[in-house]
Amino acid sequence: MQTGRSERQNKRETGGSGKYLHWDGKVTALEDSNYFFSYSYLISQMDMLYDPVRMDAYRTAIDENKDNFSGKVVLDVGCGTGVLSILAARAGARKVYAVEATNAAKYARKLVGGHGLEDVVTVLECCVEEADLPEKVDIIVSEFMGHFLLRESMIDSVILARDKFLKSTGAIYPSHCKMFLAAATSSRHVEDRMEAHDESLEEFDEVKDYMFNECEIDLTCLSHMYKDEVRELALHSSCSVHLEANELLGPPVAVKEIDLLTATHDDVKGVSQSFCIDLDPSMDKEKRRNFDLWVGWFAVQFNGSPDNPSLVQVECDTGPYNDETHWSHEGFIVHPPIDLTGASKVQGQIEMTRKEANWRLYDVKISHRACSGEQSGEEVSKTYYLK
Repeated sequence: MQTGRSERQNKRETGGSGKYLHWDGKVTALEDSNYFFSYSYLISQMDMLYDPVRMDAYRTAIDENKDNFSGKVVLDVGCGTGVLSILAARAGARKVYAVEATNAAKYARKLVGGHGLEDVVTVLECCVEEADLPEKVDIIVSEFMGHFLLRESMIDSVILARDKFLKSTGAIYPSHCKMFLAAATSSRHVEDRMEAHDESLEEFDEVKDYMFNECEIDLTCLSHMYKDEVRELALHSSCSVHLEANELLGPPVAVKEIDLLTATHDDVKGVSQSFCIDLDPSMDKEKRRNFDLWVGWFAVQFNGSPDNPSLVQVECDTGPYNDETHWSHEGFIVHPPIDLTGASKVQGQIEMTRKEANWRLYDVKISHRACSGEQSGEEVSKTYYLK
């Protein structure tokens, strides 16, 4: 394990900033500043802390595997308020390094001190790329998952921390990830998005009238540009939805699997996967006629490592079969809706790539066609902006 990891590490070259130069896109100070700024306020941390699915998974994975943490050195990547560091310390960790790039580190210090764990937990306010630890670690814990798993690209920081700090026998919590895609019908979510679209168009007319009446400036020449922009945002950008299981048109398919102990930066820079979704033969005719939404989510597993497997394996599944989470589900509107009457499956391809202007954001292209037996319908393809 160590040999393979070292070979991968030797192939990577870094600049003075610590950022890997082969990452796609342009990594700018402003880009990182905007990202980190959003997590620097305590109010931004509350949604994550008040997420029972999230917190129960991490708490159970650590508490039920205390033997793996007892006497060990732990690195918490992106510690936020330091809650996971506290859980690791309570599980018997000898030392915990809590790394937080934003000034939310002050909340972590306060919380760690409030629980009398200053001697065990050391909070470092810096990017993990810039961290300097006095020793290798046995375990990395991190809540790195973004919307549809990869958004925000914090998973890259975990991989970097693994290559830089984790012992060859070390474990990562969570250790494995899966991304899922499903076809759905959800008129309530689509209608909400289209209502927002219509309201935006009405707002333009109000502004246009005001500008003409008060300033004698006619905005009519901008009308088509504005309408195109609003339509682009409404139909070609993803939306956060909370889907219910009965809105699915068939079982979801896994479009990406990641083993964090072995994954490279190239492995997590995007998704390129063909898929086939078998439609539920028992669905009613109305649902079958109204395929209007692709939906994506993820699950992570806490399996430990081959050398130190979890005695109790835990999964955090954000899918519609479980309780809602702060991640919600990522919806991609199919407009106009597609009638799947007579179809038995939907075949397609998903391509998820980092945006050239901002490597933390993604474009998602989904191409698909309805199929029945050997017959296939016309291919439909659309590229979405993962917000």
